[in-house]
Formats: sequence, C-alpha cells, structure tokens
Amino acid sequence: MFGSGTKLTFRDYVQGTWGTFATPAGRVDYIMTKARLGEVTDDPERQLTKSLAPVREVMEAGDLDFNQLLQRDLDDHRVAVKLIPYLLDLKPTGPAFFPPIVAVLLPFRGKRPSYFEPLGQQKVVPDDGARWQQEQAGTSFRVQRLIGDDDRLHPASVGKLWWNKTESQLVVLDGQHRAMALLAVERTMTKSWQDSGGARFRSFYENQVTQALHDFGNVDLSRIEVPVTVCWFPEETGEEAKPHEAARKLFVDVNKEARPPSDSRIILLSDAELSNVLTRRMLSELRNDTSDSLLPIYAVEYDNPEVNSTRPARWSVLTNIHLLKFAVDRCVFGPPKYLNNVAQKIGGRLSQTELDTFMQRQLDLTSLFPDQFEDGGFTYQREKIGNTEFPLGRMDVISDRFAATWGRAILTLLSRTAPYAAHAKALTQSKDDWHIDDTGLTLAHDALFSGVGVFWTLRDSYEHYLEKKAAGLKAAKSDVIRAWEALKGREETFETYRARAYLDSGRTAALKQSKAAYAVFNTHACQLGVVMTLGSLWELRKEQPGGVDINELPQFADALVAAWNAYFALEQGKAKDRRLAFNKNEVNQPLNQIANMDTPQAVYFRYFWLQVLDTPEAWEHIAPWFANRTAFENMLSTARGLYLELCQDQQFKALKISKPGVVDTKLRPEAEKAARAALGRALKEWFYGTDEPYKSWLAQFAQEGAPTQQLDDAAGDAEDLGGSAEGAEDEPVTSVDDLLGE
Repeated sequence: MFGSGTKLTFRDYVQGTWGTFATPAGRVDYIMTKARLGEVTDDPERQLTKSLAPVREVMEAGDLDFNQLLQRDLDDHRVAVKLIPYLLDLKPTGPAFFPPIVAVLLPFRGKRPSYFEPLGQQKVVPDDGARWQQEQAGTSFRVQRLIGDDDRLHPASVGKLWWNKTESQLVVLDGQHRAMALLAVERTMTKSWQDSGGARFRSFYENQVTQALHDFGNVDLSRIEVPVTVCWFPEETGEEAKPHEAARKLFVDVNKEARPPSDSRIILLSDAELSNVLTRRMLSELRNDTSDSLLPIYAVEYDNPEVNSTRPARWSVLTNIHLLKFAVDRCVFGPPKYLNNVAQKIGGRLSQTELDTFMQRQLDLTSLFPDQFEDGGFTYQREKIGNTEFPLGRMDVISDRFAATWGRAILTLLSRTAPYAAHAKALTQSKDDWHIDDTGLTLAHDALFSGVGVFWTLRDSYEHYLEKKAAGLKAAKSDVIRAWEALKGREETFETYRARAYLDSGRTAALKQSKAAYAVFNTHACQLGVVMTLGSLWELRKEQPGGVDINELPQFADALVAAWNAYFALEQGKAKDRRLAFNKNEVNQPLNQIANMDTPQAVYFRYFWLQVLDTPEAWEHIAPWFANRTAFENMLSTARGLYLELCQDQQFKALKISKPGVVDTKLRPEAEKAARAALGRALKEWFYGTDEPYKSWLAQFAQEGAPTQQLDDAAGDAEDLGGSAEGAEDEPVTSVDDLLGE
C-alpha cells in the first residue's frame, strides 16, 4: 500500500495494520503483516523472511544468561520432516496455512542484549504522499502511523516500523518452528546458509528441503506466505528499561493456553515463583563462573523438552535443572520438619504459609527489607513475601542474597565433592580432547556442550532413521546420523576418563565399579540427600553457642566437602575402597540397600552422608562448627534408625515373595534379623572396622524402638517430588539378594 518512502534512514521495515494491547509484560504495540518466499526482491514482505531469527541465531549460546531465555529449544527434526513438507505440498485447495508467527523487536549490540535509546516525542511528517504520526528511538527503530485530514489516527490503522539491524533484531517469540521451516526453504533456495546465524544447523535441513521440492514438483514459492505479527515494547526504552525481561514474560503469557512447555522451560522462563528465579540464578552462576571452582554448565541438563522429566537423559551430564529446583525447595523453603527431623519421610500436604515463613528466615529477609516498602506501585509487607508474592523490582536483591549463601553452598557440594568433581573433570577432558574435523563431529560436540537443543534433534532423527530402515525404506546415513553414532562412541571414552579421574584406573574392573558408583551418585536421591545433609546440619548449627551467620554458609559447605573428601581419600591398602561406599553393585557388604532410588529416597541418602562424617578423618574438618557433638550423634542415630526400618521392610517384602505361604509373624523377625545383620556388616567394613559401635547403638535402638515420624496428613496426596523410576536400580524387589546387591 505504501512504499519505503524517500526519506528512509533505516534499511529494514514492515508495513501493515497496527494495534496495541496490554499484557503482564506491559504495553505491547504491533504491526500485522506477512512474510513470503519466491523471487528475491526488495519489498518488505520478502525481506521480512530473511529478518526473522530464533534466539539461538541472535545470541551466542555460551553468552546466554538464563534470565534472557525467551523460548523453547527448536525441534529441528520435527521442522525438517513434518513442517517443511506441509509448507511445500501445494494441494489443490491452495498452499498450507500457518497461524501467525509472533516476532518481537529487541535491542542487541553484536550478539549481546542491549537497550533501546529513549523513544522521542511524536511529530507529524509527510511521506509517500500521506501524513504520518512518527516517533523514533534514536537510531534503533522508528514507528509511523497513518493520520487523516483531521490530524487524528486514520481508522484504517495503517502503520510502518523501521529498524536498524546493527542495534535491533526481530526475535521469534512464538511460532519459531513455523519460522524455521520458512527460513530453511529460503536459505536452501538462495544458498545463503553460510551467511546466516544458523549455518551450523544446515545439515538438518538442506537435504530435506531439496528432497521435498523434488517430491512435490515445480513448487511456486511465491504463493507461500505466512502471517507475522511484529511486536515491540514502547515503554521499555532507555538505559533502565528491560525489554528482554518483558519479552520473556510475554512468551509465558502467549503460551499459557498452548501445549504446555516442558518443566525445564517453565523453570527457565517463569517469574511466577521465586523458587524458579533462584534456580535460574544457580545456572547463571555456573555459566558466569570464571574461577573454574564450580562444575561446568554443560554438566547440567537444563533443556530437556520432555514434560515431567525428572532425571537426566544425556550420559554426559552430572545433574539437571530439576535437582537444582528440589535443592532450592528443600533448603530454602523447607518445610523445616524435613531438615530438623531426619526421621521425617518426604510426602504429605505442605503449608505454603509455613514454606514462605521458613524462606524468610533462611534468606534473612529482615536484613534486606523494612517491615513495609513500595515496589512497582504496590505496597509489600516483608512478612508476606513468599514463593508467589514477591517484589519483582527487588527480585535481584533476593537473588543476590541467595546466590551468595545457599546457592554458593549447594553448588559447592555438587562441584567439589570427590565423585562429582571427578565427573566434571572427565567431562571437561572429553571436551578438550574433542577434535572437530567434520560436520558430524561438530553437531555431536554441540549436542553435549552447547545447550541449544541439538541433542534432542539428533536423538529424534536417529530414531526416525531406524524406523525407516526397519520399514524397508531408503534411509541415507547423513551427517546427522553420523553425529549420533559419534556420540555413542564418545560415551565409552568419557566413562574411561571418569573411572581414571575417580578410581585412578581405566581397567575393566575399575570401569564396572565406576559405572556402578555413578549409577548411584548421579541419581536425584543421592544428590538431594547431600543437599539435605547441608540443610539439616545448618539447622543443627543454629542450636550451637553463638548461633549462625547466613554469610558463613559457603565456608560451612567447604568444610563438609573437605570432610567427605577426606573419607573418600582414606588409604586403601587391603581395606575397602571408600570411594565405592555408596555402591549397590560391584562391592561386597553394601551399605546401600535401597531398592528404589526415586527422589523421595533422599532421606536415606542423607543418612549415608551423615554416616561418612562419623569417621575421625572426616569429623576433624567439621568439628570447629559443632561445639556439642552429642547433637550430631543424636541426629545420626535417628537417621540410621529410619534407614534400618527401610531395610527391614524391604527384607520382609522380599521374604514374602521367596517364601509364599509363610505367615507374617514368622517372616517379620527373620526380616529384622537379616536387615540388622547386613547393616552391621556394612558399617564394620566401610566405617568402623569393628562391631562394637554398631552393637552398642543397636542395643539402644532395640530398647527405644524406631524413631517417630511426623507425617502430616499421611492419607493426603503425596508431594510431587517426581515419581518416575531412576534407572535399572528401580526394578521391583524380587529376592533378598536383590536387596543386598549380592
């Protein structure tokens, strides 16, 4: 309808119907237009196709802060095998139809998020034979709206938006898969992959586009148009504005009624819960760490597209975003009963008020905020701050406090405790030794170390390849397939590196022992157990003379790490290799007899980590923190009693299977005897070297009975801590041998 104008100072622009609406992200202005394929021309609709970009092409993955994430990772496999054929298959009824793509104009300098200059005053300007209301944000972007003869906005609502690519980028906020299908066809037909930000993903698409164009004949690309809504935030200009944060909020709002994002994405994107904000902060601390004192970010899986994923899928990672969220929940929000009472199982209904009150104490909000304060036009009561009600404008204050205390302490445990430090060392060695000499190896490398969703695309593509082969169809072994096969080969190399890092040997026997060890160490149950040990001991520390200072938490975590590592490093000789103390398999007399290592079993792993501290070599590192050891010994005794109860129950269930028909009154004493004997042998082998400490404790336990459990509403719903199995070790118990790992 209107051309580019004679006074154009911006190279890129769109034109169409303009509008505005209010969202939780603030005011959003937009222009509704379209992007199309076909012959290369200078018209804005054709150029818009080239301007669209997913986040991964606008920002370097290594520089992406977790608070700047805007969208889910691309499923390149789905785009290549489903959306592109749909787009190009021009049926008699006309070309395929896609719902509008939503793109947002955001400020960048290079590939770093930036800010727009302040939006200037409105003025009336002539252009293309018409009069327009114009406003401009420096050299970043310019907006024009058509006005009528009465100097009021024209009812046709025609508008134009220009932007400067050196300062602004159109980032796809919703419909990124549709946009990628359009871009893949565009780049393949114009041979412009190498000139784009997505050159590394060329292998996913080029052959698929070429094959689709061949299959569908002479496709008239000019008939392929996709509606696009281009948005910007007029109130988010100037140095203090936060347009990227507004975009993230808009993404959540746009997608809240769509197919739900994965749990990982909700944690990464949503500001609705403070626990999500604090979890993201730990990821950002890992990403920004320059001291090499923390585990590398690629050792954490945070991009799993599966909904309700509760364990890592990559063999290379040590932990995942869900474990970090559990750590925040338990240590910061509690509730306190989970930390103070080590006989308390995880389950039952929780009081949000109790959780919020505990968080206020754990983060010492009294020292951060007055009793009452203003933020964003709202009045907040400090005592009312909680997981879902907190001042967004002061979010960084809370996040900084967490990062310097609990966040640093949690990451220290997961980074420097011997088995986790060894895993991270082996993974970094694998990365450093990775010689990339072809496209397949580049994709495989990105799948493990870049965090841009490549792993899932390779996995899906390989499964598709196998399905085609099984169906007798032609299936070429592309770079994508070779990349997945390269990943499988690298897994063996990594496991050798890890065995050497942890057990000082890469021989077959050590490899088996190392795999068995990490089948335990890398479960949520074990990792949450180590974090809950920190939380419980900090609660115990509060009762010591002088109380606690929250700022000492990182030093306390250092002491725990030193204690545990001292135990793992004990002289081996003819004695047990303490590095295998948590193994279920590849050892005799295992301490770990937990049949099902689901996340709620963390309470039993907390006992293991406490038990390690009861050795002289470990205790000397934490002794300065506890003037009264009796309180620790009482906690250890209670935790051991809870674990012995579990072992007895498991033994009883196994005996009922192996001895059908025998009455329970006969099986129960037999189960208790077997469980107590097995635990005694394990403690003698791995910790005490003598029967006396355990015999003394057992006599007291038999006299006093099992510890009481304060389960709130035991008949209530189980807390959602992840109910999926944690691998092969989670198979149902079928015999006593299964329980003992013998």
